[in-house]
Amino acid sequence: MQPEKYDCVGPSFAVVIGNCASAWDRGAWNDETMKSTRKLISLLAALTLAGCAYFGGEEDGAYSHASAERVFVVGFSDIQQIYIDEPVMHDLVVAGLKGLRKIEPDLDVEYEKANLRLLIGNKTVVTTRVAKAGDAAAWAKAIVRMLDEMREISKPLGAATSEDIYQAVFAGAVRKLDPYTRYASAAKARENRAKRGGFGGIGLIIEAHEDGARIKAVSRGKPGDKAGVVVGDRIVAIGEVALTGYTLRQVVRLLRGPVGTEVALTLRRGEKGEPFVVTLTRARIINNTVFYARRGDVGYIRVSGFNQATSKRVLSAVQRARKDVGKNIRGLIIDMRGNPGGLLDQAVAMADLFLRSGQIISTRGRHPNSLQLFDAKGSDVFEGLPIAVLVDGASASAAEIVASALQDQGRAVIVGTRSFGKGTVQTVLRLPNDGELVLTWARIHAPSGYVLHRLGVLPTVCTSNAEDATSALDTLIGKAADILRRNLSARRAADHQDKSDQESIKALCPWQPREDKDFDLEVAEKLLGKRDLYDKALAYARPEAGS
Repeated sequence: MQPEKYDCVGPSFAVVIGNCASAWDRGAWNDETMKSTRKLISLLAALTLAGCAYFGGEEDGAYSHASAERVFVVGFSDIQQIYIDEPVMHDLVVAGLKGLRKIEPDLDVEYEKANLRLLIGNKTVVTTRVAKAGDAAAWAKAIVRMLDEMREISKPLGAATSEDIYQAVFAGAVRKLDPYTRYASAAKARENRAKRGGFGGIGLIIEAHEDGARIKAVSRGKPGDKAGVVVGDRIVAIGEVALTGYTLRQVVRLLRGPVGTEVALTLRRGEKGEPFVVTLTRARIINNTVFYARRGDVGYIRVSGFNQATSKRVLSAVQRARKDVGKNIRGLIIDMRGNPGGLLDQAVAMADLFLRSGQIISTRGRHPNSLQLFDAKGSDVFEGLPIAVLVDGASASAAEIVASALQDQGRAVIVGTRSFGKGTVQTVLRLPNDGELVLTWARIHAPSGYVLHRLGVLPTVCTSNAEDATSALDTLIGKAADILRRNLSARRAADHQDKSDQESIKALCPWQPREDKDFDLEVAEKLLGKRDLYDKALAYARPEAGS
């Protein structure tokens, strides 16, 4: 399976290193094994889910020493090798063991001179020693040995499932790292992979109904639509399984499956309709994140997230705008407000649609493979016509990549408020239990070199304190324009780790959600109607030579 990259979830960014087989299938886990499995990392590789073998790990079954050792050795070794800053292993392990308090509240953990002690009610019950302070595998094995003993003593730990244990230990350990590093169970990881890369489904949106489930929407051109399923139909059975009493989540899991496989639905139509059966072949379903509308002589594209199909759908929307409006098209508005991010390669590909040359982003971290440079490939599907990009305080990660690239390269004017500032890359690693460990491994740098993390993208036209569209655009005229240039220069020079810099940059254009009309959109439309002002805004926002 090829590497998978995404800038995740609300707001969060990520790169995925996904291998179908665990390193344990190929022999002992060591530095050479780690190196060989990571050689496949390529930030532009496509997300590929088909054909991956299940790891064979239990999901919610009885705890197993062997399974726990595999999961913890792989997980802690990944953290040691890949996390953006070199971790202190004993700190992670102590925090991980303290996470077991969620299961056994009376548990305490002490560490001194390579000695680990677990206590219940101030009484030492387990002691172990780890000789090599930086040996992640040794620490992981120590966790499992101590768990074996604790499970004999503690009834709550003894009754805990394997997933209970994994959740508690990893949740405790990652608290020592950063807010975007996290663990996902096997079930949650499957949902995450479906969101990022699509899933085998039939293109139906369902809601709860006493018969089982009711069709709420049918996706055009998908298997359900082709089979004649309509809104209002009720699903009463899937295959031989009657759905009465099933939850929506359970129904969804029955509807989904490998692409190309068949699923038989027993449906009712109308109040007294007789049941009938339709058989559908599952297809790859990728949720839509791109929405197009014409606004007079301006094309409007809303991008709500970045999944496997986003850049292609943006291209289609641009082509539709050119066709709808024709030669009199005045410009394009790309609305990424509230966009939490998504797949990294899709952010790069979307920015590349509008750039003929120059850098899109770079990423830098501790792991050698995190040092990446992304350049434009030499085409502009909108042929230099004006573009306004809308961002706000909830625009993050992949959205910030696109905004910063188009701003720094002088290709678009950014309108709105300062973006969220989620400028780190996470790599998602599949664990032997089929869960995922999401690790921060790099920081994102805009083309001009500044770090996106914590400070985000400063818009060219700030709308947070403007009373109306005219006053917002006045910031591009006269002395106000000098202030704008100084503010953008200050943003690029700011140290994302310096708290005083953080506060000063955040104050320049704070996010202030408005409950009246769509003010940002109005500003963008007016700007696109004033080509001389638009050109000035582009020039003001471009970084100075050598900066």
